[in-house]
Amino acid sequence: MNQNNVSGTSGASGWVLGLVLGAVIGAMEQSLAGLVVGALLGYLLAQVAHLQRQLSGLQKRATTEPVPRSAPVEWPAAQAAAPSSVVAPAPVEPAAVVAAPVVPPPEPVEEPAASSAWSPPASPPQPRAPSMLNKAIERAWTWLRGGNPLARAGIVILFFGAAFLARYAAERTYVPVELRFVFIGAGAMVLLLLGWRLRAKRRLYAHILQGGGVAGLYLTVFAATRLYQLVPPGFALSLMVVVAVTSAVLAVAQSSLPLAVIGTAGGFLAPILVSTGAGNHVALFSYYTVLNLGVFTVAWFRAWRVLNLIGFVFTFGIAGLFRATAYGPEKMVSTDAFLVLFFLMYVAISILFSLRQKPDLRGYVSGSLVFGLPVAAFTMHATMVSHIPYALAWSALALGAFYLALAWMLLRSGRDTLRLLAEAFAALGVIFASLAIPLGFDTQTTAAMWAVEGAGLLWLGVRQQRALARAFGVLLQMASGVAYLHGAASLHTGTPILNSAYIGTVMIAVSGALSAWWLHRAAERVSRHEQGFEFAFVLWAALWWVGGGVVEIHRAWPAQSLGAILTFLAASGVALETLGARVAWPAMRRIAVALLVPAVLIGLLQALQLGHPSVRAGALGWPLLLIAYYRLLWRCERAADEGMNAVLPALHAAACWLLALLVAWESSWQIRQSLTGVWSLLPWGLVPAAILWALTVHTPRPEWPLARHAATYRRLAALPLVAVAAAWVLAINLSSDGAADALPYVPLLNPLDISVALILAVLLRYGVMMASGEAPMVTTAQRRPLIAAFAALSFLWLNAALLRALHHELGTPLHAHGVAHSTVAQAALSIFWGLLGFGAMILSSRRGWRLLWIAGAAMMAIVVVKLFLVDTAGSGTLARIVSFLTVGVLLLVTGYVSPLPPPRREETSP
Repeated sequence: MNQNNVSGTSGASGWVLGLVLGAVIGAMEQSLAGLVVGALLGYLLAQVAHLQRQLSGLQKRATTEPVPRSAPVEWPAAQAAAPSSVVAPAPVEPAAVVAAPVVPPPEPVEEPAASSAWSPPASPPQPRAPSMLNKAIERAWTWLRGGNPLARAGIVILFFGAAFLARYAAERTYVPVELRFVFIGAGAMVLLLLGWRLRAKRRLYAHILQGGGVAGLYLTVFAATRLYQLVPPGFALSLMVVVAVTSAVLAVAQSSLPLAVIGTAGGFLAPILVSTGAGNHVALFSYYTVLNLGVFTVAWFRAWRVLNLIGFVFTFGIAGLFRATAYGPEKMVSTDAFLVLFFLMYVAISILFSLRQKPDLRGYVSGSLVFGLPVAAFTMHATMVSHIPYALAWSALALGAFYLALAWMLLRSGRDTLRLLAEAFAALGVIFASLAIPLGFDTQTTAAMWAVEGAGLLWLGVRQQRALARAFGVLLQMASGVAYLHGAASLHTGTPILNSAYIGTVMIAVSGALSAWWLHRAAERVSRHEQGFEFAFVLWAALWWVGGGVVEIHRAWPAQSLGAILTFLAASGVALETLGARVAWPAMRRIAVALLVPAVLIGLLQALQLGHPSVRAGALGWPLLLIAYYRLLWRCERAADEGMNAVLPALHAAACWLLALLVAWESSWQIRQSLTGVWSLLPWGLVPAAILWALTVHTPRPEWPLARHAATYRRLAALPLVAVAAAWVLAINLSSDGAADALPYVPLLNPLDISVALILAVLLRYGVMMASGEAPMVTTAQRRPLIAAFAALSFLWLNAALLRALHHELGTPLHAHGVAHSTVAQAALSIFWGLLGFGAMILSSRRGWRLLWIAGAAMMAIVVVKLFLVDTAGSGTLARIVSFLTVGVLLLVTGYVSPLPPPRREETSP
């Protein structure tokens, strides 16, 4: 062995030698001082070895290796360079021909680089696309910088400050109330007049000032009337009418949407800011009626969506707040009358807007007003009249008739801008007329009628190219499901299958399936987002079909529920796939395969609740489900569906996992009925190992699916089985004592240890298969972690087997605390670890496995440390003496047979 190898290996053995010397000193001194001395000695030996290795490398490079030629430097601006000079060999490091700063390498290399060439700098990284949050912040900042941000913020703050000042002054000062309101009104007039004067010079600024002045006048009139009764209600109403009309005239005259928004919002906020909580709802709603007249007046001249939305939100939002906090039955007539009035006003505003501009019902503004108005109004109306019999049914019918009449009138007008609004009103009429059904009939009738009506509307919308009709058909079918679930507890469940509960689910499912089929046939005539409804309806129909069938089986045949459910789901999947193949409908075939997921989940949940998979006819249902499962996979492969091909590997793997789970679960349960001890735990490790062994044969059988999809099963399906088997080995060795009913315990020849040995053999076989062959599935870099994991698992098993043998033969404890304080157990572990280290070092010397020698040396070092830190607790015992003597002998023999690791080579792992 040359000097370089000796120096290279002395660093690895320095620590071991130091620890051994320290152990001798510690044993002589009966203290841990020797261990500390050994550690320091090992460190010094390692450092000396490292310096010696560096010196040997430098000497070898300087004396034996030829000096390379200097490579020409390629500059980016020139295409040619002067030829490089040849430097003669010298016993020292050669100097570079081209003078340039030289950066020393971070650590010595074995061979110098042959040449160096200039490489262009790397291109800068491409900037990432901004996130949604960054976009929102950028838009907010852009809006803030636009216009006059200071004026915008200032007028809002000024308005709120005036309102708070009015309340503060009313509570804490003695200024006459009349004078306070004079000041506030005067300030509002100043803002209004100043804004009017500046309308030509500073248009945006002037509009903001005028809006603040209008809001201040609203505040002044309302507070003077409601809080202090300084102005008679009739006169106050007249003043607010004047302010509303003035605001509308100014906004329309100057075509100022900000002025209209500020004035309207200020008017709506005024009663909220000065409210004392004891107001008159008639006065409040009368005031809001005046404000809404202003919104209506503006809508007569300008098509401003935002203004209409602000009025709608404030009106019905505050009305809803009043209904929730201050409403009483004695206020029903007056409150409902105002609610109807507000509803009619905003219906008229919607029509006025459509006369000037075609409504964009997809936008949040127009859509909220057209569709949100009847929802908000009818909801509040329903909360007030729900105690009257059939009042809601008649109200829904009246509202539906109202919208249908409006739609007919708008269509008769012949205006193109009103056509979309007329269709929306017609749809609302159908919805509210349909809503009268559940309000006047029972749940069974409601669900059935809505489902059929929704399917009919969707079919009509497809035939007549009406998007709204299709949308309402979808909504009605969703509503039918909600209505069914709401009254499911009261449904009649008499004769099996032929009862209203099950027939209702069948009607909803069939309606959904027909809707999906009509959308599929009209895929080229519907919008892109509606094309996704096809699969949604197929899924909707399948869920109702499965849910209704499962519930009915549980109710009618509880003794065979698991097997009947699995059979029902398997037959449903086969039927759907057959239907989809017959009519060339890919969505139906895909949902048939997707049906396997709830089938498996329902079956497993049932088995978990009942105890094992074969209970309640499960022994018949699970095989039928697996047969249907593989039949669907085979049919999907023949159909060459690209969408299904992407998920077929996962489905094959899931089938393999399901089979392993069912066999292990049922085997464990059956064994537990007749045997005790470790027997019932063995299937959870042996079944995954058996399937792994079947997958590792050279040509798996049967041809389909194993041989045809060998890569899928060996990679995707096998890896979780490997993890489960390894986890079982870990868990069983940490928790079980290995006792087996009807058999005596024999070390290593007992059911537990034999099973662990078989599983480890299968894991090793699988690892070898993955790392060998023409196309190995495990790279060279991945082999060492896998080998280390396997070695750790084997080491754990051998230690556990030793402790179990001691437990059964000598009565030593098995729990962690007992093992840690057992002198016999600790001495046995020390001897066992020493033997393992000794065997590893001897084997490495014969095979030339350097890493194995280092591992064995590390094991020996751990044993030495353990002797002094742990085993010394049993001072004076025979176990301590035996462990020290045994380990000492092993160290001496190892030092003679294999004192140094094998020389370094390319392949350092076994």
